[in-house]
Amino acid sequence: MLGLITGSGFYDLPGVTDRRTPVLDTPYGPVELTLGTWNNCPVAFLPRHGSGHSVPPQRINYRANLWALHDVGARAVLATAVSGGINPSYANGTLVLIDQFVDQTSGRADTFFDDEVRHTDMTEPYDPDLRGILRHVADEEGLAVVDGGTYVCANGPRFETPAEIRMYAGFGGDLVGMTGYPEVALARELALPYASVGVVSNPAAGLGDVELTLDEIWQVLAIAADPVARLLGGAATVLGARWVQG
Repeated sequence: MLGLITGSGFYDLPGVTDRRTPVLDTPYGPVELTLGTWNNCPVAFLPRHGSGHSVPPQRINYRANLWALHDVGARAVLATAVSGGINPSYANGTLVLIDQFVDQTSGRADTFFDDEVRHTDMTEPYDPDLRGILRHVADEEGLAVVDGGTYVCANGPRFETPAEIRMYAGFGGDLVGMTGYPEVALARELALPYASVGVVSNPAAGLGDVELTLDEIWQVLAIAADPVARLLGGAATVLGARWVQG
């Protein structure tokens, strides 16, 4: 089974069959999942902000979400990360296969190991094999992707200041968002292969010519919806076939 976690602007998966929406109890709270089959691959899907974009980034129950996906048998997780572009070469709509992160959040429950000493390796937080599958699908589908990029996770819900963006650029950041951490770290703690597709919705603060409106961001995400669905759907096809073969 493939776990799919999507962010702002991506609230459903087109073409999922045998759809059902159970609520799973986890040690961290209940989680509603959409289970079904997508491109001949069993999937478990959840939009991290809720179906109506009602949950702000600092209130997302990341531990419950990852635990639920693991509990229903997910063997890998693909996610989207709607982001501001720090790297000046990233135009709106650019898709980035993230390979590193910088955590700038605070106060989030970011481990399953509250009561024991456990140090989880983060040398490759985003699974190289899954990223390779996404690269292959992009080539097959004729989709332009950037292979590798550093995602800076800010706390939100406010946007960043231009001074913060300059600091993040100094860290080597290419993208900035509010939801990619602790999701990636929790997946690693559960030994769940995890990959994330950064979707550039706007230039980061201070890098655009004018202040961007939310309406303009939604327009960019609407245009990106089809290539993102093709990329994730193609990966589901590859993984489903691989798992059937054993």
